[in-house]
Amino acid sequence: MSTFVATLTYELSADTEADARKLLKAELAARRWEDRQDGQKLPAGTVWMRRGAPAGRTVDHLFDDATQELRDAVAAVAARGPRIALMRAWLHVSGAGTYGLARLP
Repeated sequence: MSTFVATLTYELSADTEADARKLLKAELAARRWEDRQDGQKLPAGTVWMRRGAPAGRTVDHLFDDATQELRDAVAAVAARGPRIALMRAWLHVSGAGTYGLARLP
């Protein structure tokens, strides 16, 4: 089994309701995305995950899976009623390696 790490940064429209922003984080967390690393909170709108994948699955497969998870999470929030609009997202999937928060002074 291969291990992959993905980082997702997304931008919601300015008129997205505060409750929708919180619900989106909760939906992503339910899909095993994390907004903390080593106990430290990531920047707003950023989550990450580490996933195992069976042989034959590549970063392209995980990229597509992660994109669909984001779409599904936004749709789940919208179905609850609050106003939410996803403007854009940046997704990076790589084989497991060195990752984490940059150590800043």
